Amino acid sequence: MGLKDIFSPLGGLEKLKITAFEDDSYEASTATYVVMYNPTTFSYQVSSDWLPEEGVNPDARQLQFRSSKSDSVTFEFMFDATGASPPGNDVAGDVDLSYLGDENVDRDLISNNRESAIEIISEDKHVDRAINVYLEMTQNIQSATHTPNYVQINWGAYQFRGVVQNSTVNYKLFNSAGLPIRATVTSKFVQSLSRAEQAALAGRESSDLTHKRIVKAGDTLPLMAKRIYGDPSFYMEIAKANNLKNFRNLTAGQELILPPVKK
Repeated sequence: MGLKDIFSPLGGLEKLKITAFEDDSYEASTATYVVMYNPTTFSYQVSSDWLPEEGVNPDARQLQFRSSKSDSVTFEFMFDATGASPPGNDVAGDVDLSYLGDENVDRDLISNNRESAIEIISEDKHVDRAINVYLEMTQNIQSATHTPNYVQINWGAYQFRGVVQNSTVNYKLFNSAGLPIRATVTSKFVQSLSRAEQAALAGRESSDLTHKRIVKAGDTLPLMAKRIYGDPSFYMEIAKANNLKNFRNLTAGQELILPPVKK
């Protein structure tokens, strides 16, 4: 199989988007990035921390549970300057930001951070600077906050919020001048949520009760249904309870009623 992006708009799945935020409230967006090619696979890890109990026999110690560690996902992204496979029309920088809500988007700031990876690669004829733009947004320390950005991944109905723990760049092909023209970047994202969202994910609120929720940047009805009811298919119940004709048309700051459902 060639490099053709099998998940291009022609294939029916939108490009994976990474949005940067100043903190884990995920309300103030500072930059956005759209991958050149969608990943064909990604891995998901859940881990627990166990400590050995103190004992006389070091080979027969009982393990004591300490804590659950944050979930993590790992994606591999392709950067290609060979021109062997056009990535389609939905390119990095061509981003629909409506899901963030106008009040949460500094559009002047984002416009300065939306330089397309494809545009950079087309100008440079290599992938080095395009990779550095990605690393600057996802992992480098920001002057305003003195920490790296928090990031949110949106890919179809999939959403993940956290930070980039590490990235590995693998250069695979070089031109006659020794410049890299094809590479992959493998990034590990570790979940980082606000305490309010952690409480919701811990199941402290029953799905048998009526709840009210304020829509946050990146929220969709299927994601909210998954978070509250454990099943994204209940998004139609939310739409009906709030008289929403277009369930995709959500605005950050909007209040929604989440009704009790029968599972």
